[in-house]
Amino acid sequence: MRTFLAILIGLVGGFILGIALSSFIGIFGMTFFDKPMGVKFLPYYTAIICAIIVPLWSKK
Repeated sequence: MRTFLAILIGLVGGFILGIALSSFIGIFGMTFFDKPMGVKFLPYYTAIICAIIVPLWSKK
């Protein structure tokens, strides 16, 4: 149950982190290069990565 909860928290937290990071990259691109920049599907990638890392990190 603890592992499932850690995966769920990793998914939600990673998705929110990905949205924030995507916004930051977009603002950075508009400020310095005058065109929007970004990584396609970044919130999904960060959600998957965090869903893997958080359970491993919580077991230590």
